[in-house]
Amino acid sequence: MPAFTFTTRLAASAAAAAVAVLGLTTTAASASSAEPVTQACTAANSDTTVSEVSRPLNHLLLTVTNTGDTPCNAYYAPALRFDDAQAATPVLESSQPQAVVTLNPGESGYAGIRTSLPSGEGTNGHTATTLEVHFKDRADEDTNDWAALDLPGDGVYLDSTAAVTWWQYDLDDALSY
Repeated sequence: MPAFTFTTRLAASAAAAAVAVLGLTTTAASASSAEPVTQACTAANSDTTVSEVSRPLNHLLLTVTNTGDTPCNAYYAPALRFDDAQAATPVLESSQPQAVVTLNPGESGYAGIRTSLPSGEGTNGHTATTLEVHFKDRADEDTNDWAALDLPGDGVYLDSTAAVTWWQYDLDDALSY
C-alpha cells in the first residue's frame, strides 16, 4: 500500500505541475498572440527630424520617433518633397529591410537621404530649404499626414542623384547607402 500511495502522490504532483505549466504556457501564448501592429507612424503619432551627418558625404539623416502610446509601423520609405518639387525623391530599393520597422513608444527609426553623389555627376543642382516627409500606410499609400521640416543651415544642395532609403531600425544601416 505505501508504494501505491507514493505512486499516486507522484502522479498527482506531476498532474499539478502539468496544469501549472499549461497555465503559464497559456498565459504566455495569450500575451504573444496580441493583434499585429498595423498602425502607421505618421506626423500625428511621431516626431520627425532631419539632421546633417559628417559621414558619409552629401547625406542627411531622417529620424522618426514614436511619441504615441501604442506601437506604429514605419512602412516602406518616406516620400520626400524638397521645397516645391513636383515629384517625390527616388527610393533606393536596395535598402529594403527584411521586415517592417515597428516602433514601440519612445523608439526611433531612420532613413538616409543622399543629397548628391560626391563625384558631381548629377544634374539640375539647387539648394533646398524645406522638406515634407510623407508617411506610407500598409498598402503603400500616402497617409495624408506629413511632417514639414526646415533643412539644416541655409539649406541643402540637391541634384538629380538625390535618393532616400527605406526606414531602418539602425542609423548606421540608413547611412550605408
